[in-house]
Amino acid sequence: MKNKIKFEYILLFLISFQACAYGTLGNSTEERSTELQALFRIMDERRAIIDPWLYYSDDQGDSDIGSFTLSGSSTYQIQLTENEVVLESISMLFKAPENSFSVSSSSADGKVHAFHSGGSETPTPGTGSYSQKYGIQGSFSPGDISVSDFNTLTGPVKRQSLSPFPAVPYGTLQHIYGEFSDLLLTFQIFNGSTTKTIHVELREAEFQVEASCDLEIPYKKNVPFSIGFRTDGLLSQRAGSSFSILDGIFAISGSEITINDFQNTTLYSEIQENLETSGQVLVLYSCF
Repeated sequence: MKNKIKFEYILLFLISFQACAYGTLGNSTEERSTELQALFRIMDERRAIIDPWLYYSDDQGDSDIGSFTLSGSSTYQIQLTENEVVLESISMLFKAPENSFSVSSSSADGKVHAFHSGGSETPTPGTGSYSQKYGIQGSFSPGDISVSDFNTLTGPVKRQSLSPFPAVPYGTLQHIYGEFSDLLLTFQIFNGSTTKTIHVELREAEFQVEASCDLEIPYKKNVPFSIGFRTDGLLSQRAGSSFSILDGIFAISGSEITINDFQNTTLYSEIQENLETSGQVLVLYSCF
C-alpha cells in the first residue's frame, strides 16, 4: 500500500510539474481536471505479469493421479489408461479497482497468441480494459495427465504452464473461460465383478471457472496462480443432479463403450455438464 501511494504521488508530481512548466494560462479548474484524468489513465494502464498453471489430478491426494475410486450404487475403481488433452484457449476477465478509468489495448505474437479482446458475448463488470478478456490461444498439450510431475499442497499433479500470458490490469479476477479442442480419455472401470472400458470423447469443449475468492492482481500469494482439473469430477455425480454417470455406464450392455456427441448421448451430456459446472472439474486452487 505504501509503494502504491508513493507511486501515485510521484505521478501526480510529474504531471503537475509538466503542467506548470509547459502549460498555458487558462481555466485552472479545467487544467487540474485534465491532469487528474491523465493520472488516472496512467494508473489504469498499469499491468501485472501473472504466470498461471493448470494442474491435472484426481481428488484423492495420493501419488497415483490416474487411479481413483467413486461411489454410486456400487463402489467403482477407475483407472485412466489413455488420454489426449489439448487446451485450445484460456482467458480471464478482471474487475476494475474502485475509482478507475479504463482504456484498451491489444497484443498478439506468433503461433501462440496472447490477447485481450472484448465482445458483446463478454460479461462487462467495467468498461474499457475491464470489459475485455486476457488470455492465450493456440495448441497446448499437457502430455500424459495420469503421471504426476509436481507436488502441491493438495497432493501430486500433472502441471501445464499457461504461458505466455499477456500482462493483465490491476484489479480482481472475476471469471475464467476456456476451451479444450480435444479431451479424449479412456478409462477402465471395475464395479467389483465386471470391468468395462470407456472411451470419453469431448471436442471443442468449453468451460468456465468462477473466482471463489477475491483474487487480487498483482498476484501476491505464495502459491502458484493455479487452476485444478479434477479428472474424477468428469464421472462424479454433481450436486443437484439425480443421474449417476457410472451407474448409467453399467446399465449399458457390452464391455467397451464410447461416449461422444452421437453415441450414448445422455452420458455425454452429463459429462459435458460436469465440465461446464464451475467447481465440479475445474477449480481455482489459488483460492484454497
